[in-house]
Amino acid sequence: MQKGINLGNTLEPPLEGGWNNPAAQEYYFDLYKQAGFNTVRIPVRWDEHTLETSPYTITSSWILRVEQLVDWALERDLFVVINAHHDDWIKQNYSIPDMRARFDSIWSQIAFHFKDKPEKLLFEILNEPYGLSKSQNDEMHGRILSIIRKTNLTRIVIFQGNNWGGSDDLIAAAIPDDDYIMGSFHSYDPYLFGLEGQGTWGTQGDYISLENKFIAVKNWSETHNIPVFLGEFGAVRKCDYNSRMKHYRAYIELSQKYGFVACAWDDGGDFRIMERAARKWDEVKDILIHTTALAPYISLKIMQDTIVQLIWNNATGADSIFIEYRTATSAYRRIATLTGDSVSWLHKGTAAETYHYYRITAQYNSGELKFSQPQRIYMPEYVQKIRGLFLGFPLSVPGTVEAEDFDTGGEGLSWHDASIANIGGGYRLNEAVDIYPRTDGGYYISSVWPGEWFEHTVTVANEGNYIIDFHVASKEGGGAFQLNIGSSVSDTLFAPGTQSSVITAVVSDTMYLQEGEQIMRFSVIEIPYFSIDKMVFTFIPVATAINRINEGNFNAVIKNDKLFLHLDPYEQVQRVQVFDVNGRLAGSVEKPDGLMSIPVSSLTEGIYIIMVFTANQHYTQKVIISH
Repeated sequence: MQKGINLGNTLEPPLEGGWNNPAAQEYYFDLYKQAGFNTVRIPVRWDEHTLETSPYTITSSWILRVEQLVDWALERDLFVVINAHHDDWIKQNYSIPDMRARFDSIWSQIAFHFKDKPEKLLFEILNEPYGLSKSQNDEMHGRILSIIRKTNLTRIVIFQGNNWGGSDDLIAAAIPDDDYIMGSFHSYDPYLFGLEGQGTWGTQGDYISLENKFIAVKNWSETHNIPVFLGEFGAVRKCDYNSRMKHYRAYIELSQKYGFVACAWDDGGDFRIMERAARKWDEVKDILIHTTALAPYISLKIMQDTIVQLIWNNATGADSIFIEYRTATSAYRRIATLTGDSVSWLHKGTAAETYHYYRITAQYNSGELKFSQPQRIYMPEYVQKIRGLFLGFPLSVPGTVEAEDFDTGGEGLSWHDASIANIGGGYRLNEAVDIYPRTDGGYYISSVWPGEWFEHTVTVANEGNYIIDFHVASKEGGGAFQLNIGSSVSDTLFAPGTQSSVITAVVSDTMYLQEGEQIMRFSVIEIPYFSIDKMVFTFIPVATAINRINEGNFNAVIKNDKLFLHLDPYEQVQRVQVFDVNGRLAGSVEKPDGLMSIPVSSLTEGIYIIMVFTANQHYTQKVIISH
């Protein structure tokens, strides 16, 4: 028994079909099996079909109807649980001997009628015995179990604590002296969220509180060597959507972690999971069937304009990642296929004033699919109306991007600044980003604070690796920053000390960029204060196409684990960078010594690309390192 679901609000009304569902159909069990469930709990009410006086006979038509549903499940090789559900009369009148005798008779008849069924049929004595004291509940379970054992010696029987059958009630219950029992608890916790739909759920504290409940039951289970049946759990559909999906996922993950059978409550109404008449499933089904602790865990964020950023983790070892998307009125469809090591993606052009739904599917080499919990995000109308391009066009990469030419749009959309005014006062006075004038013309951004950021819309000409030279200045040095372009993220970089807010030095990094228009965000991570003047992007050609792209005589020679550089006529070298054949930066040296010899003994053997930068141009050559 692993993945379970309830056929709720079906056989519990006074008459079948008397509540929010029609009479049960055989195809339900085909849908259960096809979906991947292997356990079905069928709640059954007996009192409306049982004589109120001795011998308390259950009507033949009713017990045969229950048997029909049991057989539908067993024929499909499903585990099936039947119980006494909504039989409140025994809970309210337990002290009356005739009432106890009637309940005893009901279970004697059930046990005898089903005694020859396969042991994949389980009995659950009484659902949520609210109204019975602990001693009454303990006595009742022991007595009914002895009745069942007269005809069913080894059938699994499920018992539950008193009150509403919570975890604490199970732990406190007397344990019947029997080798074929299973303990059960129900949980919609926290009550105000799960059953009332109030607030949100999903903080670390929420998870810890829920896991502590599972840990306590697991400790009880191991102490007494009794398996655990989580007979009901869920959250009403009016709950906050994202919280509800996290809530279901948490219950599934914790049930798997601690070895409990998880049986979700489906009543066709407030807890609806299967759309019975339409023969389709709510997306909660995929959480119940396909989610594990190793499945992707997704979060969403509106980046700007109509772009939604998806971020996920927990897909370690996946062969492929699929992005699935739907609107409020459409079904999920696959909109992107990514490599297994991908952890983020941008969805562009989403419509305003609309909810957008996403989930991530990780596919493994075995063919197994693991689903994230779905999440949704609302795209406000304002994001389409405010953002603009300051120069009237996207900025080109490769090329130079001036820091002060960030997009228009305002606080929280195209930039974020801790102050409410442009402290620099040199440029774009209506924007709160602190822009200062340079004495030699132009502008720079300074007075930065951790958490501040600004964005440019850029167009990347070619997919591939780029060197980004950040022209930054800092009196003290040490301030940290980072660059995001689309789904690519730079290293955390640090501003060098230049003893000035204006005199810049170059800090470089290499990033692999996708082709096309995208958003570039410069983020301030830490002070001391620094200034950013501009960013210069240089494309690194594909290794197989690289030869010399410069005029003049440049040569790079490997000898005795050293790289020797020769320029004729001689130029002062400002920086040397070494890239591997995949375009990854393998080493960098600023202003090498006059002999222009650089140790390369730490590099593994293979093909490398050497890039040498002087004040006027740069030189490139492919070399082979062999120790």
